[in-house]
Amino acid sequence: MSFRIISSAFKNNDYIPFWYSKPGGNSSPPIGWTEPPEGTLSLALIVSCRDPINSKEYCHWVMYNIPPREGTVQGKQPHNDVVLDGALQGVNSFGSLGWDGPDKGDSDQVMNFKLFALDIRLNLPPAASRDDVEVEMNGHILEQIELIGLY
Repeated sequence: MSFRIISSAFKNNDYIPFWYSKPGGNSSPPIGWTEPPEGTLSLALIVSCRDPINSKEYCHWVMYNIPPREGTVQGKQPHNDVVLDGALQGVNSFGSLGWDGPDKGDSDQVMNFKLFALDIRLNLPPAASRDDVEVEMNGHILEQIELIGLY
């Protein structure tokens, strides 16, 4: 079985339910994965979308040092820096920890859920930025997979 990312909340290229949006309650969606590649020591999750109006990219969720054996990040994660068996959450584009869901917009938003299998645990403190996570991941990505959610 190949490394895949899935969600029990929505299918790839399908709409994310309202309650995961900012106006709907701002709960993080559950994210799961199948067997990561051999040598995976941790996973990192980065969720972003490009604003259809101004073309600016926004980061909605950063989570890193996720234990690969877990198989899932449960939904409704707290807005803490340390969660889920020691996984860490970073600061999103809106200045908060953890998930910050999509908001009302004039057109559909394409949410990119990217999961990275890494050959290291990132040497970063809690509440790191997306940029910090991407710099630390550089040269250590075994495989990258993606799930698309629409809002």
